[in-house]
Amino acid sequence: MSSNLPPTVQPLVDEYIGLVHSRLPGLLAGLYLHGSIALNAFTPGLSDIDAITITSRRCTPDDIAALQDIHQALARRYPKPPWEGSYLQWHDLGGFEDTIPPHPHIHDGIVHPSGYHDINAVTWWILKHRGLAIVGPPPSQLDLKVDWDRLAADMHHNLHSYWARFTTDPRRIAWLLNDYGIQWTVLGVLRQFYSFREQAITSKIEAGRYALKHVDPRWHPLIQEAINLRSGGHASLYRSRVVRAIKARAFLQMIITRCNSEVTGSQSRAR
Repeated sequence: MSSNLPPTVQPLVDEYIGLVHSRLPGLLAGLYLHGSIALNAFTPGLSDIDAITITSRRCTPDDIAALQDIHQALARRYPKPPWEGSYLQWHDLGGFEDTIPPHPHIHDGIVHPSGYHDINAVTWWILKHRGLAIVGPPPSQLDLKVDWDRLAADMHHNLHSYWARFTTDPRRIAWLLNDYGIQWTVLGVLRQFYSFREQAITSKIEAGRYALKHVDPRWHPLIQEAINLRSGGHASLYRSRVVRAIKARAFLQMIITRCNSEVTGSQSRAR
């Protein structure tokens, strides 16, 4: 078992393993953590536990009912951080919605008997390169391949189907008026900026620190504001939330344009 877990996460993971072994003997074949924990960027109060549980068989209705009980018990005992994850088999690793069958997963505290959650190239990249093996062999020993071109294409689609809406959709723009929306959007698009430039994946805060070295200084106060909000415990650098929101919207537009240029440049170099 990995010894790199945050103190607030370790007891929850230990109890989860114990409950699964007790209620469903023989089901748990592997347990891997990805996301912020794997990137050494876990933030209490903001981060989830992102997990891939490997099962020895496809889960039956009775298995799923027991998993619902387990996660409800854990949520009562440990309200934070929330557990997010999928129940897969070994040969599902590295797959996508069009290549592996629907499966049980937990999202927003609800165990869904069948479907998909966080099954994408980003998850597989983090698992392969930074993942934590809690139960099972190290990620480096897994038969897990990641196609960076597909990952970049998925990220580019996400850039325009999700992040760009924070510059055009009034309901999304309204998010920029609160602290959570600032750290979420500014650091979120900067993770993509980092990935397109470096062909790697990093945490939100590290993406912000990277941007302080690679983005025009006039944007540095906003980037630092987002880093401070993500870290917690800092006074705002802005007197007006409206001014900050206007600045954030312009920043998002600028970074999306920069990301598009990085994608175009990469395609040109590839040819």
